[in-house]
Amino acid sequence: MKRIFSIIGIFTIFLLLFNLTVSAEEELGLIENAKSGILIEQSTGAILYEKEKDRRLSPASMTKIMTLLLIYEAMENNRFDKNTILTTSEYAASMGGSQVYLEPNEKISVDEAIKCVCVASANDCAVLLAEEVSGSENEFVRRMNEKSKELGCLNTNFSDCTGLTSDNHYTSAYDLAIISKELLNKYPEVNEYTSIQEDYIRKNTSSPFWLVNTNKMIGRVEGLNGLKTGYTSFSGYCITLSMNKDNMDLISVVFGYSNSTTRNVESLALLKYGFSNYKIDTILKKGDVLGEIDHILFKNKVTIIVDNDIKNVTKKGESFEYSYEYDYEINNNSCDGNVKVYKDNNVITNNSITTDNIIERRNIIELVGEIFKRSFCQ
Repeated sequence: MKRIFSIIGIFTIFLLLFNLTVSAEEELGLIENAKSGILIEQSTGAILYEKEKDRRLSPASMTKIMTLLLIYEAMENNRFDKNTILTTSEYAASMGGSQVYLEPNEKISVDEAIKCVCVASANDCAVLLAEEVSGSENEFVRRMNEKSKELGCLNTNFSDCTGLTSDNHYTSAYDLAIISKELLNKYPEVNEYTSIQEDYIRKNTSSPFWLVNTNKMIGRVEGLNGLKTGYTSFSGYCITLSMNKDNMDLISVVFGYSNSTTRNVESLALLKYGFSNYKIDTILKKGDVLGEIDHILFKNKVTIIVDNDIKNVTKKGESFEYSYEYDYEINNNSCDGNVKVYKDNNVITNNSITTDNIIERRNIIELVGEIFKRSFCQ
């Protein structure tokens, strides 16, 4: 069964974000000091800008984006929750680099440990959480690499959960954007931590520790809510940013700067370019009704709905026609199907559909009664 519905989209040029105008020549000069970089739209993964996106480079502490993804997955699977109290191992306490100086056997909640990772890039807390998830950092790293393959990352290999390692530890701008997209789409609550400008741990003790976000743009740039900085002597200055503006979420990743100032300026300009030149159209919203099934075999009318928001990223000023069609099958008491969306008669996405109510089949007696009713009582 199919239905076709057309939506005519006529678009005009809007005021450019932050009063920034980007010419074709300026576009070519974006992130010119980066070794590699990428800009994507978060919900669709559409690539808006790229520079050597598949080049393998050291991500430094941007590694912790994958670490956070696995931590949130573990919480979703009820392995532990934010109130779980962790006991610091000697190994976790021995981590160098950015840290909050956990002592062996010190107690800290999962909530505070995640905050330390997101705000202060704390290596000791990252390892402590990894041990809670997998028992050891080595086993956690095995799962990191397994997860990267599941996500389709072709240029990624992790050797630790912190980014301290240089040996056989690499990813690409594109792969890291995909990992960031997975984290932010599945667990948007991580922004509650990454958007913290400053805070404290051990607040009610004699030795409170001041956390200051390693991303100095947080709290100073409207809409910027994350995601992770990175620096080592072998990686240079790197950053992954996430930003919301005009109902659109963008993710930028840049690698290999010689200083943090240039990194920050160019990565922010990359985001501004995206918001200035692109917009996102919601074609269908989650729960939108596509049609109804009124079948003699079913006790009730079955409403077919869209499973998730269906969106498309376009350049501002474009005009075109959207259309869609859907197919479905009833298997037992469930509806399996999909909706294809077209832009100017070309398929741009294929999404699943479902029903908003349970399909209840009539038994044989009820079916005979309904046939009699429809045949003689109308």
